[in-house]
Amino acid sequence: MLHLEFAIAPSQISSIADLVILESRLGYEKGAVLSRFPKSWFREVLQKLNMELDGSKLDRATEKLRALQSSKLVALGRPFEGNAWIEAAINSHATKPFHRLVEESFNEQRIFISSLVDLGDQDFSFRTSYRREAQSLAVAASALLFGTEKVTIYDPFICATISGYRKVLLELMKICNKPVVEFHIFSEEDKKPAWELTEQALQSFVRDMPTNIKLFWYCANDHGTGFLHPRGLFTAKGGLVYDRGFVEPNSREQRAEFTDITPMASETLQSKAKSYNASQHEDFELVRAVWCSHP
Repeated sequence: MLHLEFAIAPSQISSIADLVILESRLGYEKGAVLSRFPKSWFREVLQKLNMELDGSKLDRATEKLRALQSSKLVALGRPFEGNAWIEAAINSHATKPFHRLVEESFNEQRIFISSLVDLGDQDFSFRTSYRREAQSLAVAASALLFGTEKVTIYDPFICATISGYRKVLLELMKICNKPVVEFHIFSEEDKKPAWELTEQALQSFVRDMPTNIKLFWYCANDHGTGFLHPRGLFTAKGGLVYDRGFVEPNSREQRAEFTDITPMASETLQSKAKSYNASQHEDFELVRAVWCSHP
């Protein structure tokens, strides 16, 4: 997973200053997110703030906490197994490591941190190079895919008739855990096989997809502007830029090579969400009707 997952005990948040640290350090666009561990994390922190603050300070703190909840808090389905946060966090970390854990009794530096103020720049350094294997390319986006109901992918070269693209899409779909998840795929029409072949490939691909996925396929033409050249993925939470797109090469040597995947800036996310939507397409033309797996 590209995004660094920080587990912070609810007891550690008691002031506006604490929230400011999280606000400045965390975000999908910054490659670092706050784990909703336990599920009641938001409620527990809110209760603590109500005990520690009042008046305008409480109002400001509550506003910042709600902003964290909407843009920086991630739920990855971790079970809470233990009588207290420390025990449960250590148990969860043993099964699936957090990037950092913060609680006042911890004193093992690097991973187990005792205070928010002890977190430095080195704790927020994330990797951006991933092997060009289907699972590796998909896992990078786990924080965005888990819990989302809509995924948008844009890649001018993506083609349903090429197995390398289908393999990556399947791995991305497997991570999505909501009962119904829409995948909206934008591909450039130019230099693609005849649409009849693409449609046949899509119909076959649907049989391999997880049953909770609903696929929409768009064929676009930017009339030479180059708008469709970039490649990326985004959800309502955030986005990632895939330097070499969503294909697993046939060559074993090429699959062993690395490609860059980087967090999408907030401004870019807003721009892409506006451009790539089902109702309007100001930056390109849709060449044909949208293909949907569930008409």
